[in-house]
Amino acid sequence: MKPTSLDSRAEASEPTGPAPIGALGSLSVRSEGRPLELGPPRQRAVLALLLIGAGSVVSVDSIISRIWGDAPPATANATLQSYVSRLRKLLADCLLPDGSRPQLHYQQPGYALVIDPEHVDVHRFEGAVRTGSRLAQKGSADEAHAVLGAALDTWVGAPYEELSAYDFAVQEAARLEQLRLSAVESWAQCALRLGREENVLHPLAIEAKRNPLRERLTGLYMHAQYRLGRQADALRTYEETRQALAEEIGADPGRELAALHAAILRQDCALERAPELADRGTGDEARCGPAPAFEGPSHPVTAAGSGRITIRAPRLPTARDLDAGSPRRADGAPPVFVGRDEELRALVDSATGAFHTSGRVAFLVGEAGIGKTRLVSELARTVTESAHTVWASCSESEDKPDYWPWTTLLRRLTALWPDRVCRLPDWVRHSLAHLLPEMCSDICEPPRHGTSARPVSAPLSRDARFTLHDAVCQALLRTVREPTVLVVEDVDRADAPSLALLRLFVEQLRNAPALLVVTTRTFQLAHDAELRRAAAVILQSLDARRILLEPLDLAATGTLASRTLGESPEPRLLERLHRRTAGNPYFLGYLLHAGQQGLAVDPDAAIPHELAGVVLERLSGLPSGIRRVLELCAVMEDGCERHAVEAMLRHEGIPTDALPTALHGGLLTPDPDGADRLRFVHPLVREAVLHALESTRTASPAGAA
Repeated sequence: MKPTSLDSRAEASEPTGPAPIGALGSLSVRSEGRPLELGPPRQRAVLALLLIGAGSVVSVDSIISRIWGDAPPATANATLQSYVSRLRKLLADCLLPDGSRPQLHYQQPGYALVIDPEHVDVHRFEGAVRTGSRLAQKGSADEAHAVLGAALDTWVGAPYEELSAYDFAVQEAARLEQLRLSAVESWAQCALRLGREENVLHPLAIEAKRNPLRERLTGLYMHAQYRLGRQADALRTYEETRQALAEEIGADPGRELAALHAAILRQDCALERAPELADRGTGDEARCGPAPAFEGPSHPVTAAGSGRITIRAPRLPTARDLDAGSPRRADGAPPVFVGRDEELRALVDSATGAFHTSGRVAFLVGEAGIGKTRLVSELARTVTESAHTVWASCSESEDKPDYWPWTTLLRRLTALWPDRVCRLPDWVRHSLAHLLPEMCSDICEPPRHGTSARPVSAPLSRDARFTLHDAVCQALLRTVREPTVLVVEDVDRADAPSLALLRLFVEQLRNAPALLVVTTRTFQLAHDAELRRAAAVILQSLDARRILLEPLDLAATGTLASRTLGESPEPRLLERLHRRTAGNPYFLGYLLHAGQQGLAVDPDAAIPHELAGVVLERLSGLPSGIRRVLELCAVMEDGCERHAVEAMLRHEGIPTDALPTALHGGLLTPDPDGADRLRFVHPLVREAVLHALESTRTASPAGAA
């Protein structure tokens, strides 16, 4: 049988679904949506070689030299025959959408893989790019833009990424990456000719940053910036490129980029949108006519009538605000927000970068009640005119299913953009049915009210788990196409599979115009190894930002008290409030609303019963050894001696490393008045622990007697 040639098709036909054989990202073969096991790494490398040369014969000598190098073992030929035999059996189980199966034949002097290129994602991508380029050359800008955009949408990861140890795979990946960049440039140029510069600004910003020496790409980005009224940004982009060229290769920008720079400086009218496009819009009849020298998936990231997302600066309290106060907050207004101006600015800065450059992560760390949720709420209020905010929280419920925060995010995104979810690839929706049973329907319909579909809790195999994680990431990345803040709260409560999925999503987030905000409590981060691994991945990601929320200082405590009560408390009373709550906004707010001020802050008054219950509930998730450390320290007045606590732990058979864990987790702190003494960070926590011990003693028979 004669192998099918990659060039045998006149035009690329419209794909009807995801390609069953994938090389973009990890190598995969699917049969009717079911992933097939591809075997050991070398066998996968052989399959990759045959895919690269699909439609032609790849000689045995070439395969051996590329797999085993210049000094192959004597058994290489026999091993290759074994790999080929297994691959034949594997491909025989692969039923393609058109009813055919891939064929692996021996044909002197080697092997040939016979398969329609439309069934292999990298070949389908190449075909679509060729078609789009031909349409652009013919002058059909609208059609070319659509075809190239659809092709770029299928690029879900670097090709043959798992085979980076093989030179042939690295070379092929580099060739395809250059093809992708050319497609991005042609797509963007068509968009500029159609007057759709706002649609290309975000993708071009990402690509120009990754490829600072690619002058055509930089020119297109500058042109889009200029069209959207950002002349200064365009000139800054040119200067950054000029410096990069000088530092990397010792050269100046080329003639075309320099000419564009000069045209921007003199505000040349030739750079503006064509009058006929401005008058009639961007209809299908638009053609690729003569264009200036410079003109991914579409990511609209602009506010109405503008080419740039504008996030208003955070509104900080004024003297008038402080005088007016907010005594009851019974009118539905948000809680008082004080003492977090710098942290809010940092979040807004991350959001701005995420919306205009590449996706980013903000990692908020702080003790319980320190104001993490309040800070994120203020961010959501600040960006509400230019971006969506989607929330999910990790439940404290012991019977919560795995992946609950991701299930929540997906459901809320489905409610926000149901049409986009409907258009997700079939394999993505099929995989998501594990979390969202309503996805099982072949016809995408909005979920009916009252539906209580619960995620499936059956254990997944390793491959199935990765497929699910990949599907969730693809669903999020394909759905979030405009500025969005994704919030995952209390990740310290997350199950291990959710943390693994978080690590994978963070690695891919740069391709979306989104800010991912993750919050966690300080103590759990100190003692949970799985959470620390997730935090390490987050903080290693591009432009990640860690924001540690410290306790409020005395001035911020006074501001919060004044705005809550409607008047300023006496200085001595304020100092006692601050000392007892240790600057924790939740504790402070509770005491302020407790009733009589004197009772709330009296050092001799017992902790309010309800507040003690809240504190103890938050401590209930701690390991038993940590809770025992707190009990031992609580019964010692005026601080506790470290060596005495360690001795009691050893006597009770509790590992002494529970004590440093409590220190690192922000529950205890060295006492400044004693070299080897410890004290509670929060006096109210000590009071709550003592309250629990007293209640237990009173309820016991001995106490009753």
